[in-house]
Amino acid sequence: MNFIREIFAARLRTAEKRARVLGGLNDGERDVWQSAWREWAHAGQVPPPGDWRTWVLMAGRGFGKTRAGAQWVAAMVRAAAAAGDGAAGAGEPLRIALVAATADEARRIMVEGRSGILAIAAEAGAGAGRDVQARPRFEPSRQRVIWPCGAEAALFSGANPEALRGPEHHYAWCDELAKWRHPEETWDMLQLGLRAGERPRALVTTTPREGSAVLTRILAMADTVKTGGASGVNPHLPDAWLAAVTAEYGDTRLGRQELGGELIADLRGTLWPAALIEASRGAAVEPAALVRVVIGVDPPASAAGVCGIVACGLDGRGIGHVLADETVEGRSPDGWARAVAAAAERHGADRVIAEGNQGGDMVRSVLASAGLRMAVTLVSATRSKAARAEPAAGLFEAGRARFAGRFPVLEAQLAGLIAGGGYEGPGRSPDRADAMVWALHALMLAPGGAPSVRVP
Repeated sequence: MNFIREIFAARLRTAEKRARVLGGLNDGERDVWQSAWREWAHAGQVPPPGDWRTWVLMAGRGFGKTRAGAQWVAAMVRAAAAAGDGAAGAGEPLRIALVAATADEARRIMVEGRSGILAIAAEAGAGAGRDVQARPRFEPSRQRVIWPCGAEAALFSGANPEALRGPEHHYAWCDELAKWRHPEETWDMLQLGLRAGERPRALVTTTPREGSAVLTRILAMADTVKTGGASGVNPHLPDAWLAAVTAEYGDTRLGRQELGGELIADLRGTLWPAALIEASRGAAVEPAALVRVVIGVDPPASAAGVCGIVACGLDGRGIGHVLADETVEGRSPDGWARAVAAAAERHGADRVIAEGNQGGDMVRSVLASAGLRMAVTLVSATRSKAARAEPAAGLFEAGRARFAGRFPVLEAQLAGLIAGGGYEGPGRSPDRADAMVWALHALMLAPGGAPSVRVP
């Protein structure tokens, strides 16, 4: 096994160096390399012991979940092929379900990705010519991966649970379950068909997401085991990337989720539960469909602070859309004012609405100096940020406001606003959330006399 450890020694951790070493291995050494995944996998990637039905590998970004999933599938195929005919028992050809958020992601990540099924087979090479060592082939028209030993893996989507009604499988690899469009229905359909062979099993590889009810349910099952951990566990991640994202998100709820791999439950009383945020998510909105656009601004209290800048628009049906989070940090007054002016121009805004508690007329002055040539309305907060946000949350609950895309930091701040309470993070102030609330008030609530808004 020494040559395997050599491949993953510190001086051989780059893909280029590994490729050179792998290219020099003979057929027998390639066999050993492919079957010795446990020798060079890091903590959390190796299948746990025991008689489990579901293995949840829940971890941060870059942990190596895809590699672990592809290696697990390869190991199941090798075990079946070693039985003589690619079977999981009684001579029945092995059938595996590959389920991703979309069919496109199943292909791009699980099958053809840099750590996917085809990539690890290419690393292993053709070996000595036995079926178990030969590379599988992908048939896009049939959405199937087929091994020469007879094993097959079919691609499915978490957006189409009905496709899983009927097929039987011995094993299933479910990737990024927390982002499936119909997680409950898809998981249930998969489980009802996961009944082939003597020991059907599923592997779930996912980064958690707040409020994922099906993931919480799976983890609570008696026959589920969990491994995983933080992004930094993977020794092959670039140090510069890890340092940058840890500095930016490490102490936030978003960082605990996306980097730490923690499944964070909704805060009690949150105005924006995870389920509401997901239900309110829509596609990008064409500018021509909007009748008004407003830029909400929450100016910083100091030069090193964060200036919340969020663009919102109103369409012809009266639906409000969160268009973009243009927030900046550590800018001088002229710097953040220029960012506001640029956002207004980029989104074709009709008006800028800015909180005037921090600086009053100074805010209007710096915006004018930055080249902003449109109406600026200054508003003053007379109630808490959470109380001010409640009418805006009501717009989302009623289906009258939507997110035109994903805004992770903004959404994390919204989740930290508590009904009848205060703000529980991330950070000390919900600057982005406040800017969004001001913009939606101006678009949809102010004409009726929005509470907590006083125009100087």
